[in-house]
Amino acid sequence: LSSSKSVGLTSANGLLYGRGAAPNDCLSLNSNRPVRPLVCNRGTYAPYYFTTDGYSALGVTSHSIPESPTYLPIEYSTSGSAITWDFGLADDFELFLMPASTLLHGTQASYDLTGTPAVPPRYAFGFIASRWGWEDRAYVEEIIGNFRDGEYPIDAIIIDFRWFTNVSDYNFEPAGRSYYQDFGYHILTFPEPEEQFADYHNKNIKVGGIRKPRLGNKDLLKDAGEKGWLFSHGEPGGIFPPKWEDAYAVGRNVNFSNPEARAWYAQKTSHFFEEGMSFWWNDEGETDVFTYHWWNVAEQDSLQLVDASRRFYSINRGWTPGMARMGTAVWTGDITATWEDLQRTPGMMLNWVLGGAPYVACDIGGFFGATTPELMARWYQVGTFMPVMRVHSHIARTPRFPFLFGEEAGAVMKAALNLRYRLVPYHYSLAHAMFAGSDMWIKPLVIEYPLDSNVNNSVSQWFDGNILVAPVLSSDSRQSVYLPEGIWYPLAASPSTRGSGVIAGPTSLDGVVDLSVVPAFVQSGTVLPLAPVVQSTEDLPGGALEVQVYAGADGKFTLVEDDGSTLSYQAGNVRKTSFVWNDEKKTLSWTVSGSATPAHRFTEVTATLVTSEGWSSSEVVTLEGPGSITFENEIIAIVP
Repeated sequence: LSSSKSVGLTSANGLLYGRGAAPNDCLSLNSNRPVRPLVCNRGTYAPYYFTTDGYSALGVTSHSIPESPTYLPIEYSTSGSAITWDFGLADDFELFLMPASTLLHGTQASYDLTGTPAVPPRYAFGFIASRWGWEDRAYVEEIIGNFRDGEYPIDAIIIDFRWFTNVSDYNFEPAGRSYYQDFGYHILTFPEPEEQFADYHNKNIKVGGIRKPRLGNKDLLKDAGEKGWLFSHGEPGGIFPPKWEDAYAVGRNVNFSNPEARAWYAQKTSHFFEEGMSFWWNDEGETDVFTYHWWNVAEQDSLQLVDASRRFYSINRGWTPGMARMGTAVWTGDITATWEDLQRTPGMMLNWVLGGAPYVACDIGGFFGATTPELMARWYQVGTFMPVMRVHSHIARTPRFPFLFGEEAGAVMKAALNLRYRLVPYHYSLAHAMFAGSDMWIKPLVIEYPLDSNVNNSVSQWFDGNILVAPVLSSDSRQSVYLPEGIWYPLAASPSTRGSGVIAGPTSLDGVVDLSVVPAFVQSGTVLPLAPVVQSTEDLPGGALEVQVYAGADGKFTLVEDDGSTLSYQAGNVRKTSFVWNDEKKTLSWTVSGSATPAHRFTEVTATLVTSEGWSSSEVVTLEGPGSITFENEIIAIVP
């Protein structure tokens, strides 16, 4: 298409999904506004859409706009009768069209094209505590102790600037400073890095460190500049939209599209993995549309220099479609501690998932501003049902840790964490289903109910697998829930979600609920595997697997287990337990396949039958082979 300036595709007023989002439009799933693909703090737009005309489209070019490199030189727009791609500034534009009858099939087709999402390491499915302002080693270990002693489940911490340097480089001149170190450790936070990493790992705490895509050391900058490895421009200032007039770190950002620069960077950072660093938190990479992609390639290469079998993981402030095949997650940028930004969070997540970023996190509690116990509690409840659950905060603000906001809110946040860890085997299996291309994990309601006009633009609710999540997003604690057609149960996985009876949809629920309550529902026939409450994913299995079955329809679920840390799952080294519920016979049966015997696998199971009258639980039985559990009124028949 390089000889043309634009291409038009006929449309019958098709609705467009999957563009990505920013704060100004994240409360809408579909839009008829023109889309200019870009990567920015708090906003990413993809060169992609699914249209209800019956196909998905992905535009591809290899370069950005020179004067505004956070933008791609393409744009698409719709008039209702036509969808037009303009690419006059792109000399290598390609347009991929994927026939798809539904939003689900269209999204799956785009993931297939760009690479199915890798399964992150198991610790990424737990809770991650981050902040700007880890003072020193004693403070790091005090916080770890507070989590462990208070029985607040956690798997990882992320440390900002002070893990590798003692000064911010924001005001550095292009030449850098001679005393700055880019690839070392700060003496106050990591005086003995290998000993500390080993100690934290023994406490089942992984450590992630912040990385910036730039250099600050004078000698390194001189060498990289002479080799042509640096952008001449800087990082745009502000949040969405990017402000190039306020750019900083000018002339100091690495151009990771250069393979020699990537190889050098991989070599310089590989020692961190050797010494015990687990993953990276990549910030301020909006120097070019493709920086996050090539930066992650360099980091993945760095890990492979140390251990080619280990899964790569990073969390990034921006993304382009296809990055998730490497094992990357994203977060929604530097948000503020307001109810408005909490309300935007589900919409940002859903729009980004549809656009090509399946693993989305946010700064739970808000990065900027002062928060409140109530806002923290509600945000934790939202985070429980997100792909990545992570808190973060500015150095000048109270860290968003659950034990710092009083007894009542602290108990609510602990309940949210406990539920998060109960859901680990469920979430982990959903991630495997995404990798296999058989399903999506996080879905807007319109994917499951495309003919229900009440949900075609809904962003305040979503499906976490089969769980319909409708969290409280306002300070008045009012729930506003829409349940589509079907028979619905309140989720019985936690006291914070548990209710009684069944609800026939379509219907709406409205009213004030207690701070401890997070509205979540499942349909009849749902089969839901749950772990015991544990303090880290390393403590799994922690006891018997509980499989909840919601009466009223047949159902099934495939539990997938592996070693949790290596790439061997990609070669099929997994253990699958296929649970099938026969509602007429009131029997849960299962079969086990796969030769893998992961150390953290479940070896015992108990079943819970949820009906309109209440719950009934079975005895604990072995899970090493096929078996079944039958509910006969109050009598439970077990077949080993």
